[in-house]
Amino acid sequence: MNIKDLYNDANEMFGGGFAGGLGGAAVGGGLQWLGAQASGDAARDAAQTQADAMRSAAAAAQAAANPWSAANLGGTAAFDQDSRTALMNLSPELADIYQGALSRSGLWGQAAGAYGADPFQAANTLYNQQQEYWQPREDQARSDLETRLMAQGRLGGTGGQRQYGELEESILSQQNQRQTQAFSQSQALIDNLLGREAGDIGQAVGLLDVPLQLANTGMGIGGTLGNAAATGLSARTMAAQTLGQANAQSTLGSTASSLGGLFAAPKPYKT
Repeated sequence: MNIKDLYNDANEMFGGGFAGGLGGAAVGGGLQWLGAQASGDAARDAAQTQADAMRSAAAAAQAAANPWSAANLGGTAAFDQDSRTALMNLSPELADIYQGALSRSGLWGQAAGAYGADPFQAANTLYNQQQEYWQPREDQARSDLETRLMAQGRLGGTGGQRQYGELEESILSQQNQRQTQAFSQSQALIDNLLGREAGDIGQAVGLLDVPLQLANTGMGIGGTLGNAAATGLSARTMAAQTLGQANAQSTLGSTASSLGGLFAAPKPYKT
């Protein structure tokens, strides 16, 4: 039996040709499988390259955008990147002013509270304080009148009693006026105390704006640098994507797949 007979017998045994049928299909399928595997590996490597580039770009942009610490004569603003906290402090001089303003505000508030709890009692208290000044003068006026009336021999007479009554009416009228004024004055005093309290609190709160402005300055610097970094890193990411797409085209995979197609079923061998 010669080669021709063996080849034709193999073709007849495997139903249409060994080399072009079963054998060709096996070899061709194997090469196509190897090509698909190589192409898949290349695609995965390319995707990993793109992902790594994007993660690296995002981390770099975030680092560039982190706030900066800032300081001047008024205070400091520092940022702890690990704990994600901001530490803001006044200068020692401004810190003393801040503490003093808060302490004074407490004193004004206590005084206003004492008067404002009962406005009418506050008016009486203020009147009594003023009366301590006027009382000796009122008593002196009475004593002077009695002395004159006694010298004139009119102290117990009708005319003397009438003149003494007129003095008492004058003193009472002035006391009533002072009581009315005391109520208005007490309200003005309460308003003034509350205003002083609010003013000192406002001063203290306003001082806290000094380190806050420094913090905003640090955030502005970081934000500006972050935008610049994001622009540059975006171009780098696009370049990595382009490289990844190029790497996704596997030369080995394309070649193996093409070779697999060469093993198509040939025509039966003839001499």
